[in-house]
Amino acid sequence: MQQLYQLLLTQQESLPELTYSVVYRHQHGLDGLDNTFTHSTQISDQPNIKCMAVSKYSIVFGGDFGIEHWGNSKFNIQMKVQAIQFSPDYEYIILQAKETMLFSTKTQNFVKAFPHDVKFDSTGSLCFCKGIVYETATFQQLKQFKCPEYGDFTISTQRDSLYLSSVTLIKHLEDLKDCQLLIDHYDQNKHFEHQIPPSNEVKQLWSDDGKILLIWSQTLDDHTNQSYFGTHHLNHWTEDKLQNIELFEGPIHDVQWVQNGFIVISGYMPAGAILFNKQGEKEYLILQAHINSIFPKNNLVALCGFGNLTGDIYIYEMDSLKKVGQTRQDKVVQFEWSPNGEHFLLATTFPRLRVDNQFIICSKYGDLLRKEKFEELYEIKWVNDTNLNISINIVEEVKQSKQINLTTGVDFIKQMKEAKVNDQPRKLQKDEKLSALRSSPQNQQQVQLVQTAVPLKPAPQKQIFMRRQEPIIQQPTAEELEQQHQQHLQQQQMKLEKKQKQKQNRHMNHQNNKQKQKQGPPNDFQYEPNQDIGQNCYPIWQD
Repeated sequence: MQQLYQLLLTQQESLPELTYSVVYRHQHGLDGLDNTFTHSTQISDQPNIKCMAVSKYSIVFGGDFGIEHWGNSKFNIQMKVQAIQFSPDYEYIILQAKETMLFSTKTQNFVKAFPHDVKFDSTGSLCFCKGIVYETATFQQLKQFKCPEYGDFTISTQRDSLYLSSVTLIKHLEDLKDCQLLIDHYDQNKHFEHQIPPSNEVKQLWSDDGKILLIWSQTLDDHTNQSYFGTHHLNHWTEDKLQNIELFEGPIHDVQWVQNGFIVISGYMPAGAILFNKQGEKEYLILQAHINSIFPKNNLVALCGFGNLTGDIYIYEMDSLKKVGQTRQDKVVQFEWSPNGEHFLLATTFPRLRVDNQFIICSKYGDLLRKEKFEELYEIKWVNDTNLNISINIVEEVKQSKQINLTTGVDFIKQMKEAKVNDQPRKLQKDEKLSALRSSPQNQQQVQLVQTAVPLKPAPQKQIFMRRQEPIIQQPTAEELEQQHQQHLQQQQMKLEKKQKQKQNRHMNHQNNKQKQKQGPPNDFQYEPNQDIGQNCYPIWQD
């Protein structure tokens, strides 16, 4: 099997690579950007492209018109889909509609349909659908493992250490009970079962070597009514044990594996980014700032504050934990590293934001390289960055001078110094409590942003506004308050008297109408029988 995988890799290396650096779809079709970040080329003029998948060798995109494959070979598929993916060896296209379909790029035919999502191992030789395992060469069923009907399923992908893991989930808060974690080793007959806290949602993250699992579980509502964000838990699993990871009080914002462990952003703002080693022991507090997202790549990691935050981006080298770059960009929906980790792109896309749609390409130090605006930008993806024709001076002084706010052009280093953000990593002791670290007054002074405290809302007061001046607040006196109270009582008494008078008038009108009906003129009409009409009121026939 390993020889077959090496053969597939050599076949891929012989394929011609695309010359585009990025491709993006917008309201007018699909375009590609060259390796100098200067010229764009239109790939397709289809205006209603809904999804796409990109590799170094080909591009697949689909919509109401069907599916088109663009690259070394061009072909069409008559099928409407919701999402498109490539298998790890790029031999199959995964098409998701009402069911999941596999389409072979070699034979250009459909191979198999699955009722659920499909996952592949790192070699592409095994295919998983829930707990059922297939061999991709013939798609014959090899094994079947226990998997919950309502839950989350994932695999560790590494073929030499392949695990299957699944977690049962609760549907309603009335069913509040511990969830079950099931883990099976594919090659060895090892089965593990553990109990984790109740969860409506769960995210399972396997390490690169496929031997350690992080389980980030959360409930949508807090049944203890202590938090608006629900409850969050992070568990660390190895074959030896399952342990809970101590974090800052508050929600977990993001969890990601990095080169020498994993990073967790947790706590109320400003949140803290903590580096743990692979054994689950805390080592460094990297940063405390308004951040909620982690984007690792090779030896770099970007700690960002997107969504409703200010858009700060801090870039660190994981070997030395040294900050090598930072910038700021608001309204960011998408962040993506280039394949070699030398550049990253930021995008504001439709329909998440319907205004200011654009993409920005920067170096890993925060240098602005390309910026383009659109009326509607839907998606953008990296294709290839091995042959980029861009020269960037990475001298330390140049790097420092180019770390600016991409929106306003303000010197970002100066701005962050004024804000006093604690961006210097700090070594943590094994027995150090994060709750004590968070509540330390000295530490709070380091991470507190320069801003005035929001005062409590005062009681309603009488305001006298003067033209072109600030409002003058005048506190009402006791006599004025008593006078206002008396006026309020008088108004209530007048309303009550008015209602009583209206009621009396209605009663008098009703009595007058009755008297008029009794004193009306008598009915003097007298019936005079007609001799020409019979008993049945029909005229009598006379001969």
